[in-house]
Parts: sequence; C-alpha cells; structure tokens
Amino acid sequence: MLQILAWCLAASIAIYLLAVGIMVFRQRSLLYRPLPAPADPQSAGVTWMRRVERNGRLQGWFAPPPSPDAPILVFFHGNRGTLARVAAKTTPWRDAGVGVFAATYRGYEGNPGHPSEAGLYEDGRAALDWLSQAGFSAAQLILYGESLGTGIVTQLATERTCRGVILEAPFSSMTEIAAGRYPWLPCRWLLRDRFDNLSKIGDITVPLMILHGARDRTVPLVHARRLAAAAPEARLVVLEEADHLNLYESGGMAPLLSFIKDL
Repeated sequence: MLQILAWCLAASIAIYLLAVGIMVFRQRSLLYRPLPAPADPQSAGVTWMRRVERNGRLQGWFAPPPSPDAPILVFFHGNRGTLARVAAKTTPWRDAGVGVFAATYRGYEGNPGHPSEAGLYEDGRAALDWLSQAGFSAAQLILYGESLGTGIVTQLATERTCRGVILEAPFSSMTEIAAGRYPWLPCRWLLRDRFDNLSKIGDITVPLMILHGARDRTVPLVHARRLAAAAPEARLVVLEEADHLNLYESGGMAPLLSFIKDL
C-alpha cells in the first residue's frame, strides 16, 4: 500500500511539474494566438481602408478621417484578433465621421517576429509615430484597446498625449487573469508578460471610458470594476446582456459614440 501511495505521489508531482514547465516555456503561445491567414482591405470588404507598411512590416489598416482635424480611433485588437474583424466594426465609426487606424503586431498578419509585452508596446508606439509623421496631431487620437489591446493602450496613454481612451473588456492585469484561470499554478511568479493595467490606469489624465459585458467569462466584470475604482474619473458602462465578444451587438455603440461626441 505504501508503495502505491508513493507511486501516486510521485506521479502527481511529475504531472504538476509538467504543468509548471508548460507555463514557463509555452506561456506566450497560450497568450498570443495569431491566426495564420492575413487578409487585405479589399477582400475584407472595407475598400475605404488601406494597408500601412513601414520597413517591410505591416503596421495596420487606415481609413483617414473625412476632415483634416476630425478624430481618429487608433484600435488595438485582442489576442485572437485580426484586421479583417476589426475592419468589420469600422462602418459605424466611418458613418460618424471618425477616422480609424487598426493596428497589428509582430507575429500577426504574417509579420515577422514573436509577440511579447515589450514588443507590442513598441508596435503601438510605431503606429502612433506613423500617424504623427502623416501629419495628424496627438489631439485627434482616441486610443482604443480591445481585451489584450487594453494593455497596449493603457501603457501608451501613460506615455503619449491623446484625445481620449476607450478600454473594451479590459483586465486588471494578465497576472490576475492567469491566476484566476489556473489557481493551482504559481502564475504570479512565472508570468513574463504581465500587462499590469491596474497599476497604470490612475496615471491616465485624459477622458477615459471602460466598456464591459456583465456576462463576460473570459475577463470577468470584476476586472473592469477594479480599474474604474482606480480611475475615479473614468466612465464605466456595463452592458448587462453582453459577453466578451458581442458588446457592439449588445448596445455598445451608442455609449461609445456618445463618449466620442463629448470629447
């Protein structure tokens, strides 16, 4: 009996160590999930957008604003996002007279390299630099982050001037997400890319809106409430029928356009 118990204990320890090893060595492949087939604006049905490339790397798709001083939404998508899916959301913005820059990252859309927290911050800065060099002012830019993209936007908003910030389905930190999903693993010590939004959001000085679905299981609503508590001036909008991916379909566009108008 003791031998059987010892074998079971050894097997349990081996399985646990294997799980820890996967977290250590494969965590970025679990976090970043680029899809393999990039599209172009024409095939995505958004002929009003064009590709933006720099130094052989795709930076995103751009739909210029209808007037030189109109707002531009700079959109950073989530970990499984694509430019085609972002572009499908641009029609209401275009109709409202807002330009859109849909940014992409290293390792996504056929770009070389591998995603990382530091790398995505660099890609975000490069997108803002391109807009500046194209003649658009920082006062026109509304930084918009979706899920993982909220980590990029929160960082950029502490570094750069902009007109406002929108966070859709944001998380307090990637560490908290991982710890909630894998409570039996030492995620707080092992995670490399932490995207600590909670520690940064209080440093955002421009108007801020947080949009979240009450039925979101991917990023539970408590994350948005923590962020709103750390940024008392933020406008928190909770959509009772929305989950992680259907905020626009659940009435999210109206408060977003209202926030843009107030800016």
